[in-house]
This record gives sequence, structure tokens and C-alpha cells, in this order.
Amino acid sequence: MEPVSVPRIGEADSRRFLRFAFSLADLARRLVAETPIGEADIAVKADGSYVSVADQRIEAAWREAITGQFGDHDLVGEEYPAEGRGSAWEWVLDPIDGTDNFVHGMATFGTLVALRHEGVPVLGVIDHPRLDLRVSAACGLGASCNGRAVRVADRDERGTPIVVVTAPENFSKGGRPELFARLAAAHPNLRVYRDCYAHSVVLQGQGAVAVDWHAQLWDVCAAWAIAREAGAAFARLDGPSGRYRVVFGRPASVAAVTDLLGIAREEEG
Repeated sequence: MEPVSVPRIGEADSRRFLRFAFSLADLARRLVAETPIGEADIAVKADGSYVSVADQRIEAAWREAITGQFGDHDLVGEEYPAEGRGSAWEWVLDPIDGTDNFVHGMATFGTLVALRHEGVPVLGVIDHPRLDLRVSAACGLGASCNGRAVRVADRDERGTPIVVVTAPENFSKGGRPELFARLAAAHPNLRVYRDCYAHSVVLQGQGAVAVDWHAQLWDVCAAWAIAREAGAAFARLDGPSGRYRVVFGRPASVAAVTDLLGIAREEEG
């Protein structure tokens, strides 16, 4: 499960960090709008995933802004090497989550900004520039979607609950391809998104549970922070070192899905 020790951060600091994170998301929106995408702007990484000029421009601009404002904070992101400065604070960055969707003109991609304190996620922003959708939270401030407070709670389900999962190939990369089939058989209303739109759907309360598999820290850190503030359950399951298997959403649904997957939860503290 999520860490049991939650840092005590003052409301003023939470608001200050959140305002700054919003400024990063706004900057990313401007750069997305300004960046022409063509074949020359796209490359394929060793793992087969896309990287675009926009990914690199956004993360470089974010790092410059963070260094200017919080020069002693650590930085980790998808596109450039980590910058460790010995700080208890660490910004976790994914400039475009779902670059394959971005380069094909599909609007569900997002930009992800998170902040950890002593290893615990305390702030998260999931922004979808072309959907004008932003889900966010900071420690002690609750969670919101476009400024409207959101809560994730159990409810009497009418019809079949919607379970939102990552792409089947991620289960294969994580060595458990059969688990996707197990989820699909148990949940006829399964939805598949290859990006953080899956997280936004559940954190707004529209879907019952999200399952992300074989993810990196920057893929899940923002959702982790938002889930806590939204009242959602967040389970981290055993997996390979450096990779994340997470299930989050309505508490009863999270319990049911983790039981279905049959994988032990990691002990954290």
C-alpha cells in the first residue's frame, strides 16, 4: 500500500508548490501548441517508445524553471539524467505521457508534474493540453479537476463497473501477459488507454479503478499524490526493481482487482 508516513507540510508551502506546478503545466501547454510535429521531429528509443522534440523542449524548460525557483531540489524525469542535489525534495517529470498518441494527433496524452518529499509523493498535476483538462492535488489541499473539488469513494454500482488499464503490451513487458486477459474476462467494461488519461478518468470518479503495469516512477507519481488527496485507495504490487505495478481508485474496487490479480502488495514505509 501507499507509505504510512505522510509528511506534514504547511498549507502555505503546499499552495506555493502547487501554483508553481501549475505554471509548469501552463508552460507545457504553450510549448505543445508551438511545436510542429513531423517525421523529422520524432525518434524511436531503444525500448520502442517515441520521443519528440516537444518532449525534450518541455522537460528542458521545466528543469530550467525548477532550478531557477528551487535550485537545491532534486530532479528526475523521462528525457534527461537525474539531478541529485541531496535534497529531501524531488520533482518527478514526464513532459509528454503518451507520446505515441501525441504524434498521431490523439488528444488523450498528458503532461505530468509531481513532487516528492523524503520519497513520498505530496503533489501531482496531470494536465491534458488539448482536452483543457487538469487534475491536481497537493498535500492537505484536497484534489480538484479544473478547479472543482473531486473525491473518489465507493458507490452503489449501476451496471458493470468501468476498469481502466494500460496497454496489453505492458503486461507482456512485465512478464505477466495472462493478467490482462484475466482482467478483460472479469470486467466486460474494460477500457484501455496508453497514457495518463486512464489516471484522470479514475481520479475524477468516472471509472472505478485504474491498473498501470510495468510503469516508471514518472508515469505514476502524480496519480499517487492525487489519489491520496482524493480519498482513493492506492495499492502498489510486487514487481521488478525500478518498475511500478499500481492499482488505484474506489477502495472496494481496488481490493477486488488486487485479489483478482493475485499479487502481493509491497510493504512501504
